[in-house]
Amino acid sequence: MTCRLFIDEVGNDDIEHPAEQYLSLTGVLCKTSGHNTRITPKIEAAKAKFFGHNPPHKTVVLHRRELVRHEPPFEALRDDAINTAWQKTVLELISGLPYLAITVMIDKHEHRDRYKVWHFNPYHYCMTALIERYVMWLKRNNETGDVVVEPRHKKVDKALKKAFQYIWANGTGNVSAAEIQAHLTSKELKFCAKAENICGLQLVELIAHASHHGTRAEYTGVAMKASFGKQIYDLLVASKYCRKPKVYTIKGWGQKWLP
Repeated sequence: MTCRLFIDEVGNDDIEHPAEQYLSLTGVLCKTSGHNTRITPKIEAAKAKFFGHNPPHKTVVLHRRELVRHEPPFEALRDDAINTAWQKTVLELISGLPYLAITVMIDKHEHRDRYKVWHFNPYHYCMTALIERYVMWLKRNNETGDVVVEPRHKKVDKALKKAFQYIWANGTGNVSAAEIQAHLTSKELKFCAKAENICGLQLVELIAHASHHGTRAEYTGVAMKASFGKQIYDLLVASKYCRKPKVYTIKGWGQKWLP
């Protein structure tokens, strides 16, 4: 196993609530060597500098909600100068670390209205499309890898684990089971909790929200509002989204819109 895909979601499975129209899954794809020798040391150093990260005495795990609200352990960001320096560091990490990004987004209301009788669970639908693109990248580059997510709730994690096993065993409409099994090293989805301090999961946490809103803006024409999120999204577009070989287009490869 030489590669790993770290996944984070923005949104949920609710297909009825008006405010919950969109769900996205974003994956950070990286070599395990790059994760261990570059991503982890850089993120750990940034956390130590700004938030006093010093395991095992004080372990700081990046989480967007608390970062944005400047809640403990990120209260140092209430100082404007420190917050500006932190945002500069985040942009440097996002642009400089060795990874690629893939975001799959679904309009759940369109999905519901198009398929009146049968609904593919929106989260599992996005997962299927994300795994397809990951496996196609692994195949093009003659690599193997696995997939890591954070646990959510016992019931949904169990369902997601079964959905992943089904993809591994049966393939998808675009990628055969043989191709998936040749490039994914396990039929088991790996769950890693926040407390484990996995920097790949923290990196995808830093980009997933901006990628969600940037991808949504691309397809709906509604501009992003958050200026810092727009800076993150612009960096992803410039150099981090997966692209179609030879022509280098992002849509359909680094960004996928469903249904």
